[in-house]
Amino acid sequence: MKNYFHTPVMLEEVIKFLDVKVDGNYIDATLGGGGYTKKITSLLGDDGRALSIDLDPLSLENFSQFKTKKNIVVNDNFVNIKKIVLENFKKQIFFDGIVADLGLSSAQLDDEERGFSFNNEKSLDMAFGPKIENDTFWIVNNYKQFELENIIKEYGEEPWAKKIAGRIVEERKKNKIDNSKKLAEIISSAIPKKFWSKRINPATKTFQALRMETNNELDVLGIFLEDASNLLKVGGCLVVVSFHSLEDRIVKRFFKSKKESGNFELVNKKPLVATENETKNNSRARSAKLRVLKRIK
Repeated sequence: MKNYFHTPVMLEEVIKFLDVKVDGNYIDATLGGGGYTKKITSLLGDDGRALSIDLDPLSLENFSQFKTKKNIVVNDNFVNIKKIVLENFKKQIFFDGIVADLGLSSAQLDDEERGFSFNNEKSLDMAFGPKIENDTFWIVNNYKQFELENIIKEYGEEPWAKKIAGRIVEERKKNKIDNSKKLAEIISSAIPKKFWSKRINPATKTFQALRMETNNELDVLGIFLEDASNLLKVGGCLVVVSFHSLEDRIVKRFFKSKKESGNFELVNKKPLVATENETKNNSRARSAKLRVLKRIK
């Protein structure tokens, strides 16, 4: 089994908002390295249950060593949360709390079989789960130039989208772009060095855009938020940690619309961010934003 290393972001804050009850039922919609699930499970009594979902088989394989009778672990996409609940509880059930971390895990970034890393010379696969038909390799080598430009501009919020898309199309005419290292170099070459960020790789925004397109992340998120909020008990909270402005915007607007329905309230009107101490120890936490929605009737 591969080593699955991952530090959960804002763990203390997430657990505080979930307010775990010993006999409660909870969902960790993005198991990842299991940080949230392990903490939730440690606070549950024998009658409590933690349902954890992840599309990545590596995540479930890693968590198998920590699994107890309080845990239900499912290999699926959180967009199917309603179906997953019915299949595993055999009846309609409502939950005391649900949490979702929308970011990549450290293990996914380091996995040599995938293309999340800028230095991977073996793969260009940015799918969260098993290999899919129209994967990142297909997108990079088959999308028209204007299509690449649009997703890089919209999902990556990259000001150099037009030049990057043009350079990708130019280079793929010579040879197929088949690994993330080659792609990162092509993207970087399209941006003048004086505009390179000192904090992040020049290819970061484009990689983010391609990952989001590969996994259809924004559409999936909208469906998940609706279904998850409807699975909450009165008094239960939906806690979402996002790392991208588009995702946070979707969460913010959705939570606001739910508040206007009269059945929910915003626990924190402004997103919570990680402490300075946490960002020093975990750079991934730097862009994290935490929002909480509570069902009140």
